[in-house]
Amino acid sequence: MRKKILIVTAGFLVTCGSIAHGFFTSYIVDYLRGPGSYTLANGSVGEGKLSFRTRGETTLYVGNNLQFSAKEVRSFTINSHTLVPAGNFDFEFGVHSYHAENTFIEYADTSGYLQLALFHTAEPIGSTTVSFATYLLRRRGDKEFILGPNAFKKWSKDDRQDLAEELSRWPELQQAVKSGTATFENFPEYVRRANQAGH
Repeated sequence: MRKKILIVTAGFLVTCGSIAHGFFTSYIVDYLRGPGSYTLANGSVGEGKLSFRTRGETTLYVGNNLQFSAKEVRSFTINSHTLVPAGNFDFEFGVHSYHAENTFIEYADTSGYLQLALFHTAEPIGSTTVSFATYLLRRRGDKEFILGPNAFKKWSKDDRQDLAEELSRWPELQQAVKSGTATFENFPEYVRRANQAGH
């Protein structure tokens, strides 16, 4: 898989609001914050009102007083979503380019050769914040992910072609991506069938 793939830019939810994290408030994922639990890399555990950001230095916040960098966190859970610091990829949002290194992701399916995860992040746009999720895909054993479809706007032909080039071993999945038949809603099912077909 290529080492640099650009994100299919889009959002999952659009929300307004603020919490006390200074200039980083706009990068908080609004639909994934609230009561939760966490485990640190040193084995200690805790609970509290959790929130996180995935731009710049990936950070987990506990209330208004505690914060941990990704390297200090083993995992955390909010509203039945468990995230781990394991995401590595490049992406674009609007005119901005970002590199995600060891960022928080939520695994969706790791049972097959193609491993599926979700990337949750946020982007300030004017006075609002766009919180969005996009699918991540990689072959077992690879470190970096390729980014796939999202739920906010049309998946462009160029972006679909970028992903399809990596899927020649799985003709059904490749064709679904090329044609635009694969969407945020059905992408996990296409990946599941590709895994069942083998590699």
